[in-house]
Amino acid sequence: MRSRKAQITGTAIALLIIGIIIGAVIGYFVAPKGVPQAEYEKLKKELEELRGKVPPGEIKVTVWAIGPDEPSVYRYKNFEIAADILNKMLEDLGIPTRVKIEGIFWTESWGDYKKRFLLAMEAGKGPDIYCTGHEDVPVHAEAGRIIPLDDYIKRYWDFVYYDVFPTLWEACKYKGKTYAVPQDTEARPVYFRKDVLRKLGWSEAEIEALPEKVRRGEFTLEDLLRVAKEAKDKGLVKWGLIHRATKGWDYIQFYLAYGGRLWDPDTGKMVFTKSAWKKWCKFFERAVKEGIVNPNQLGGDWKTLFHEPAVKGEALFISGGTWHKAEWIKKYGISEDYFWENIGYMLHPAGEPGLKPVTLSHPLVYMITSQCKHPNIAFLLLTIVSTPSLNSNHAVYSAHLAILRSQVYETKYTKDKFLADVAYMLEYTTFIPMHPKWGEYNDAIFRALSAIETGAATAEEAYKTLEEDVKALGDIVIFEE
Repeated sequence: MRSRKAQITGTAIALLIIGIIIGAVIGYFVAPKGVPQAEYEKLKKELEELRGKVPPGEIKVTVWAIGPDEPSVYRYKNFEIAADILNKMLEDLGIPTRVKIEGIFWTESWGDYKKRFLLAMEAGKGPDIYCTGHEDVPVHAEAGRIIPLDDYIKRYWDFVYYDVFPTLWEACKYKGKTYAVPQDTEARPVYFRKDVLRKLGWSEAEIEALPEKVRRGEFTLEDLLRVAKEAKDKGLVKWGLIHRATKGWDYIQFYLAYGGRLWDPDTGKMVFTKSAWKKWCKFFERAVKEGIVNPNQLGGDWKTLFHEPAVKGEALFISGGTWHKAEWIKKYGISEDYFWENIGYMLHPAGEPGLKPVTLSHPLVYMITSQCKHPNIAFLLLTIVSTPSLNSNHAVYSAHLAILRSQVYETKYTKDKFLADVAYMLEYTTFIPMHPKWGEYNDAIFRALSAIETGAATAEEAYKTLEEDVKALGDIVIFEE
């Protein structure tokens, strides 16, 4: 258990920095507009008294963040920048305590990252701040591994949190409490090779019009398969369509494109739309049988199964994420000019005429663990990291989307043509279910897709097994036709 002295130190520094942030510390700002002078003077006096009570020392804050894509390094690096800002403020105030960031930025698998977190928490050596997918909120909240943040958010609401896109807060809540702060969001487009379409005889006008045709529902998944097969049959590509190489969410978008639902917000239950899952199974069965999709696509090697075919033009359609654009340029050797000349992007097409195109977002969030010794300081760092300028470091460098409305107008962000272009995709997005059992549902989906693509099961057989596996979860799932 932390000492009383440590508690006092953390609280005192937190209050001092709060004063800095709201512009009420001598040497930084004059009294903020609308703040009565008497109240301002009172706060200055309290802060000056606190300053004299803070002993010298160092407060360590441990941050765990994940890419796994390397360009997402600012999920961690921004905390070092935030700590540097705080330490400069503390130095100017004559406060002898400093904040130091420790931790990891993980670039290996999600599964290993999450296992490492659980083991660390069980050993009492968990991080103070943990960055992970929003779907982990209910799991860790139920287990008591993370703390509610509502009081902290309320304290800083007018500084930055009022500006968060409202839908993102829904990805941070569980049972009426807010357990996380949004870190980023993204869209999952279908990239397409313009150079391959040119070889198929498409005009520049037809190529440029494709994303809008998809948006209007005039180019469906049936059209995607038709064009992909044509490119494959003519020897222009190795594969007409590629998708992620490991278990995840991306291939679920094809289920959503057929009108499927994952989540019922009114009941809090997950949803299984039978007709959409049947069509999803048949879509991938056909794609494999016609040589459009690699039967070993889920082989786990992202480099050879996904990235290299995408950047080398060996695949026509690439079901990826907005962050892949940055990854291809920073890690796989293509230039900005090459990207714009040869690669386009669009929503995942509607499964059938009359349905809507889709994308899927997987917001990442920051949590404060129940083992954090200085939650006040940890949340101060979260607040600074969440400001438009710092969050745009991450968004622009890694090609993720903004979490703040004002961030869309922030200079670094608005200069990025790609981010501006894909922003509309959030109008067509949905989130992974906020349910503790979602992982088991998703495991069943992955097993079904693996069986279809490897030929271990027909579409009918895979669907039957998928339905049985999800039914075994009980009444937490709504089954609809």
